[in-house]
Amino acid sequence: MTTAPATVGTSATTTAATNNTSPTATSPALATTTPPAVTGATPPAEPSRFLPPGDPARMAEAPVDEAKQVKWRPGVGLEVTSKDKRFSLQFNAFSQLQLIARHTPAIPGVDGGMPTAAKNDFDLVFRRARVWFAGNLFTPNIKYRIALTFSPIELGYKNGTITRSPILDWFFTFDRLRDATVQVGQYKVPYNHQRMMRITGLQFVDRSTANNEFTMDRDIGLDIRSKDVGGLGHLRYYAGVYLGDGIALYGPSDFGLAYLARVEVLPFGQYDDLEEADHERSKKPKMLIGGAYSYIDRDPHDTHGFAGAIPADGGKTTTHNATADMSFRYAGFSIESGFFWRKGKRIGGANVDDMGAPIPVVAARNGSAYFAQAGYLLPRLPLEIGARWGQMFAAGTPAQTSLKSQNDLGGVFNYYFARHSLKLQLDYFHSWNTEIRLGTDQVRLQLQVVF
Repeated sequence: MTTAPATVGTSATTTAATNNTSPTATSPALATTTPPAVTGATPPAEPSRFLPPGDPARMAEAPVDEAKQVKWRPGVGLEVTSKDKRFSLQFNAFSQLQLIARHTPAIPGVDGGMPTAAKNDFDLVFRRARVWFAGNLFTPNIKYRIALTFSPIELGYKNGTITRSPILDWFFTFDRLRDATVQVGQYKVPYNHQRMMRITGLQFVDRSTANNEFTMDRDIGLDIRSKDVGGLGHLRYYAGVYLGDGIALYGPSDFGLAYLARVEVLPFGQYDDLEEADHERSKKPKMLIGGAYSYIDRDPHDTHGFAGAIPADGGKTTTHNATADMSFRYAGFSIESGFFWRKGKRIGGANVDDMGAPIPVVAARNGSAYFAQAGYLLPRLPLEIGARWGQMFAAGTPAQTSLKSQNDLGGVFNYYFARHSLKLQLDYFHSWNTEIRLGTDQVRLQLQVVF
């Protein structure tokens, strides 16, 4: 997918020009004409004539221009680039310290059932704590990204045991071809727009409940994509195949894979759509309209999201999934919305209970959902207010679906000390199933630092 560097010339001058380095660099291609620096020193060996064309140049040192190529960018972190642009490294870390207060009211017994007492919860946690590495190697067209987590929540820390790998992202992107860029590794499946957002760029403390239920999390696989089909600035696409086991399950698998297709239309042209809120106070409207379909064959979890659980019966779930979403921003005003649909069937497993009886097969989580949120950044102030409304609908009776219908209504206040790099967020949500008076109230205060 990439073009190899030019073949090394026969003279030191030619080689130095090719690598954009001085004749005193320690490149093995320069040793044939450069005298030893110390009397009696042995010159580097002549490169073998059996080496592939251009190999010495590819493996030569790539000096860094410290005056120009080492820099710090807010939101990106420390960035180091070689003079010849063949290599680069970005290092970044962030944390989200979150305070959570939740009240669940007393629920009276129904049809002879036992009533539930009121419950109050309070916690202070590192919701997320990650480090990122990114850059390119050997050519600007081979990019990489690594994301590691240290948050106990994301590591699935239970009873002193870590149940999930710290590797979130580890992938490579080959973008020599604009209209057929290849990405391979473990990364977020590009299914719905809010899930594709940078986690540090959210308008609320977390993504919507609808997203958390119907989205697709990271998986191992590959896709072909284009962020700008034809170079026209108005169309993107993604087409991928993934292992289908999700992020939290490692081990032997079957041939039940996940397949995805997504299209995005940008009516007003390209823009950075992976952050919510219009910090630029855009002078022209910006919009993205997208849609996707995915078929997952024999998923070992009940959903393909981060919170997907392995069914007690040990079986698998095959699902059809569809989504449509829209993002808009203009003059400090922003909108994000999405619709989700899922229909699946369960394949029962062989697990038994303590008495040796087969565990009943629970129905698939069939249903639909939507959410809509809007925010506004006050003029000349780093203060934002926003609101979100969302609903989930179970498709059928409890025998036909194990999904529970739910409603969510909430608001947020954000103070941006340095945009998303340093911000304080306060949001409130009221969530209920059938009766609004029996809903749960939740308040979250979160400090985010990106460095």
